[in-house]
Amino acid sequence: MKKITQLLMAGLLVSFFIFAQNSFAADRSVKVLGWGAKSGPLKSFGVNSEAALRSAVDQINSAGGVRMGDGTMVPMEVIGYEDSSCKKDQAIAILRKTASTTDAVVGMGTTCSGVCQAMFGVLQKKVGDTSDSGLQMPILADTCIRPGLAKISDWAFRNVPNEVSMYDELFAWLKKTHPNVKTFTGGSETDQGHSFGTYTAIIVQKAIKAGFEWVGPSVSQLGPKVGQGKKELIAAAKSQHWLMGDTNYTVQARKIKKQNADMVIVASHPFSACGMLKEMKRQRIKPKMLVGLTSSASQETLNGCMKAAEGIIIPTGFAPITAEANKANGIVAKAGGFLDLHSSAAWENAYLVKTAVERASLMGTPNSLQQDRMNFRNALASITAMDGLIGPVTRDPDSGEATKPYVYAQVVNGKWKVIHDPRG
Repeated sequence: MKKITQLLMAGLLVSFFIFAQNSFAADRSVKVLGWGAKSGPLKSFGVNSEAALRSAVDQINSAGGVRMGDGTMVPMEVIGYEDSSCKKDQAIAILRKTASTTDAVVGMGTTCSGVCQAMFGVLQKKVGDTSDSGLQMPILADTCIRPGLAKISDWAFRNVPNEVSMYDELFAWLKKTHPNVKTFTGGSETDQGHSFGTYTAIIVQKAIKAGFEWVGPSVSQLGPKVGQGKKELIAAAKSQHWLMGDTNYTVQARKIKKQNADMVIVASHPFSACGMLKEMKRQRIKPKMLVGLTSSASQETLNGCMKAAEGIIIPTGFAPITAEANKANGIVAKAGGFLDLHSSAAWENAYLVKTAVERASLMGTPNSLQQDRMNFRNALASITAMDGLIGPVTRDPDSGEATKPYVYAQVVNGKWKVIHDPRG
């Protein structure tokens, strides 16, 4: 009888500890807070990134959650996804509030490159520098794509592709596969830093490097190096650029039509890209080749101007070409978003957070918050490789930047089709 009583007591103690552990786990979570443009011309980017982030977190939690430093499995929790509207002051305010009033271990945002540049500037530049009063809050971005931004702070990290490499290889491949295309011109939206900067400093120069001849307004300073002749190009070709919110592209299209180039580049985000493409179609401008901006390789472009976009070629870091990418694409679609170059990175970032948390052995208590953030930052900086949706992603621990795989997609019969994978 005594032995039975002892066994019962032992069983009750085990049950108690299991219950206590589960109850404790229920009170803890790995908290993240995101922000991006959810209003204005680029609102779809924030909407899609939020849908991707929340969907990936749901998948992580369904698979068991995240292991903390004491071995406890806890859920990951998106405690909010705020609208920064591609405004610097708004994004900085959200960052400061996240760092000071929430127990999020990492902030995940934001959309526009200029906003990221300003936001990263309020972070501590060098980790451990006691003379620097900048915020000590890890930031993991999925969308702002201007090269080199993560170098601003040791607390800033990005999972974005390299557009310099993407367009360098794209134009070299186009030159090889389309020898009948010899000349080019194009335009961009001047009030969006990503599109205008990429067009005037990277796209035009990489097309020249590949051997295509610029036939737009004369710019003698143009050359094959990144940024070569950028200022002169901006001044000379201003009449064939537009604004993101424009609704009339008649003058710009007419200018481009007169230049009669074999290849036309429309380097803008979906809304104004569709406006320009529709006007080109209306004026019967039929170049041998159309090339677009990375951010426009999206469902939004097809929704806005499927027929006018027919044939456009764009390098992109996402396409449903793997089982994992297909699965994620379907899940995010059901959540009311879609995956593209940017939002697919938000999905990947959720898994990157899981890896960093488990490597950092976080405790997830109110008293450990600042140390958890530091440990998380250090763990994130140490990650040099991860599995991306379309292939392996490598990370540079010194710069906080990623090297991501990409493919070339073209609108064929109203759908995006992968026409080339540089990886062979």
